[in-house]
Amino acid sequence: MAKISDPKAMRALAHPLRIQLLELVVARGRATATELAEALGDSVANCSFHLRKLAEFGYLERADDATGREKPWRATDPLQDLAPSPQDPDAQLASSAVRSAVREWDFARMQAAEGRADPPAWEGATFQQGATLFITADEARSIGDTLAALLAPFHERLTDPAKRPAGVGAVRLFAATTYLPEYQDLLDRDLRDRNVER
Repeated sequence: MAKISDPKAMRALAHPLRIQLLELVVARGRATATELAEALGDSVANCSFHLRKLAEFGYLERADDATGREKPWRATDPLQDLAPSPQDPDAQLASSAVRSAVREWDFARMQAAEGRADPPAWEGATFQQGATLFITADEARSIGDTLAALLAPFHERLTDPAKRPAGVGAVRLFAATTYLPEYQDLLDRDLRDRNVER
C-alpha cells in the first residue's frame, strides 16, 4: 500500500474524475485514455490530461510492455493510504480535500443505486448500516483494524482477474467512523452521576 504524505500528491487526487480514472485503471490492470474516456463518457483529451497529472504525482505509470500507438497506463500501487503528518497543517488540509472528494463520489454512487434493479443474484446482497456507538478510542481503532483484515483477502482480486470467482460482481464498500463531540456533555454527565452514586 502506497503511503501518501505529500500535500501536492494528495491534492492531485482530490478531483472526482481522477479518482474514477485511478479506480478504473486499477480494476482493468491497464487502460488507455481512449478506453477510459469511453467507459466514463468523457473526452479523450480531458482523460489524457488527468491521467498525466496522476502520473506526475506517482499514482500511474506507462505500461512498459505496451505496443501500439497509444500506450496504456497502469497503477503504481492498487491501494493508497493518505498518511499526513499531524504536524503539517497543509497536509491535513490536502488529506481532508481528498477524503471529501471520495465521500462525495461514494454518496453519488449510493444515491444512483437507489431504486435501480440489480441482477437477481444481487437482490438483498448489498447493505447500508449506521450506528451510534459509545466506544473508546482503542475500540474505534480495533474496529478499523478488524475491517481492514476482513477486506485484505479480497484486495488481490482487484489486480488479478484470475482470482475472481464465477459470479463475482464489482461492489463499492464505504465505511467510516466519526467522532461526535455533541455527545460529550452527555458522557461527562453520566460520568459525574456514576461518581456521585459511588
